[in-house]
Amino acid sequence: MRRLLSIAFITLSSLNGLTQGVTTDTTNYLASDNWDDHQLWSLAINTGASASKSTYAGLHGDGIDISYSFPSQGDWLSMSIGLPDTFNTTNSIAFFIKSSTATNNLELKFVDGDGSTFRRIVPLSEYSSDWEHVVIYLSDTEYAWGGNTSYEEFSKFEIAVSGVGSGTVWIDEIGMGSDTLRSSFPSVLDPDSTLAGIGFAQRRDSAMNPEDPLVLEYLKLMQDVSSAWQTLMPSQEDNSAHTFNNVMTALAFIVKDERERVERILDFYANATDTNNSNIYRQNFYYQADGIVQARGFYQECNINTLMATATKDRWMGDMAWLLIACKNYENRYDSNRYDELVKVIKDLLLSFYIDSGQGGYIQHGWRDGDSHLHESNGHPEGNIDCYVALKLCGENYHAQKIKIWLEEQLANSPGLPLDLYTWRTLAFGGDYVHLLNIPEYNFNYRKVIEVNGEDVMGLFSYPNAEVNNFWNDGTGHISCAYQAFGDTARGYFYANQLDHLIIERIIGDDTTHAIPYTLNKSGGYDWVDLNKGFISSCAWYILAKSSYNPFLSENFTDTLLSVRSIIESKNLLEVFPNPFSENTTISFNVPETSYIKIEVFDLAGRKVNTLIEKDHSIGTNAITWNGEDYSNQKIHPGLYFISGSTRGYTETKPILYIE
Repeated sequence: MRRLLSIAFITLSSLNGLTQGVTTDTTNYLASDNWDDHQLWSLAINTGASASKSTYAGLHGDGIDISYSFPSQGDWLSMSIGLPDTFNTTNSIAFFIKSSTATNNLELKFVDGDGSTFRRIVPLSEYSSDWEHVVIYLSDTEYAWGGNTSYEEFSKFEIAVSGVGSGTVWIDEIGMGSDTLRSSFPSVLDPDSTLAGIGFAQRRDSAMNPEDPLVLEYLKLMQDVSSAWQTLMPSQEDNSAHTFNNVMTALAFIVKDERERVERILDFYANATDTNNSNIYRQNFYYQADGIVQARGFYQECNINTLMATATKDRWMGDMAWLLIACKNYENRYDSNRYDELVKVIKDLLLSFYIDSGQGGYIQHGWRDGDSHLHESNGHPEGNIDCYVALKLCGENYHAQKIKIWLEEQLANSPGLPLDLYTWRTLAFGGDYVHLLNIPEYNFNYRKVIEVNGEDVMGLFSYPNAEVNNFWNDGTGHISCAYQAFGDTARGYFYANQLDHLIIERIIGDDTTHAIPYTLNKSGGYDWVDLNKGFISSCAWYILAKSSYNPFLSENFTDTLLSVRSIIESKNLLEVFPNPFSENTTISFNVPETSYIKIEVFDLAGRKVNTLIEKDHSIGTNAITWNGEDYSNQKIHPGLYFISGSTRGYTETKPILYIE
């Protein structure tokens, strides 16, 4: 049987003539017969387009000539052929290509049986000056649309050209590439993602490097010298005091037991609750007009000297939730009700913004654009993760659970999310969600390797973008916290240690301190970042990562893992063999004492496939066998999955490959 290989062309501008006959490269790159006979291919033409396929004299016999003409609004055509059953994730597609169009984009796409489409976009100009040889693997692509977001079995491969105009594309020596071909593109999915062991390539460190104490000194000095009030501090040594960034600094001060400094920040917000305030731009929780008092919340940002916002600023519910979370952290650390009233007014405001949606509900945005209007038209997932935690810490379990249901509805089967929608969900919801960390951490569109001071350093960017070579230093901090909390402690140590390479020296007054900028460079839309200045939230996340602290659960999670430390130091909780497997695999799990254990299977998109065990087990090594079936007793599709085991506050995840 042959499955479908599709090559789709959506064209562009006028093309010039091309002499027949390919490049002088006579290397045989193919593992089997080529697919150069145009009669093997079926041609589909969209309405408004005209196209034809024919034979031309290629490098080794015939090649394929595709001529087309599209209207000014753009159009497309496609050409399809069957793929052999033997094609799998280790195989490539290889071909020569030449186009006389120097503008627009080429798209290379793998499509599976249910329509899940994974693609790579390349500038077509790369193939317009001369013949080029192209090799592409599935791992060079990322999910684009359709199906269920996970790649299951090979069905089609597509080549698309997007744009307008007319011209010709020539294809020669196309087919399944030999096993040793080097890809034409940097991988999107990390081929070493499942390797065990200590070291840079495997992203695991056996120990945490000591925290640099001068980073804390930087935060302390910034609080002391940035304004006459010595309460709030600017985000980037400027005049802008952001609520979120000050809250993060308060959390760092809590971790380091700088109680008086925490109180300077939280007292500012507790005191900025004047019900008589009639200045709409003052950083104050209330606004009174015509004798009517409204609770509106705090602005995201204000001038540190005047404490005034501008007409462009929002009062975002996510910032209010983080402020409440910081108050609850203070309460838990110091057993104090000092901020009970501030917690109450924030909680009541968030609940007043709640709206039902489907089976769940969400907290609406809050006042926008200098209080010119209230809310945006949709719910904000990131802010609602914060609100879930804030309400949960206040005992508002009903609304917290409704928000969690809404979040799961909104974020299910949604690849390519901002990084914090994976890391913060894990920190908020616990070990059952640790598999989410693999989505950005295994993907080179998020995870970057950049040379810093002559050394390779690894970090995470804020969203998936193959063209960006930059770190979001906050995100590298909170993925470290998330791994330490519920996943792989050694991997959490690794990212905390990577942050050490990003520290810069800052002279504040007469004192030498150390700080971390917001990003490593200015790419990816971060041209506003001053690379020579520290950023207070990045410094705070550094301290939290080095302290193994989860601000969402208001506890130092290193202490909660002491009962299972022997598992980490002596033997992993889970062992899986054989891996890869095709029929059955045995999952061994070791527990230090009789305890409750749960073992689950998740797919690459984070959906739960099956629960293999969920009960108390006796001390020692136990084992179960899994036959590769899901909840419905149906065989899973071939591909990468994750085995997640949880016991006594510790969760470990292992990748496993199912093959036919």
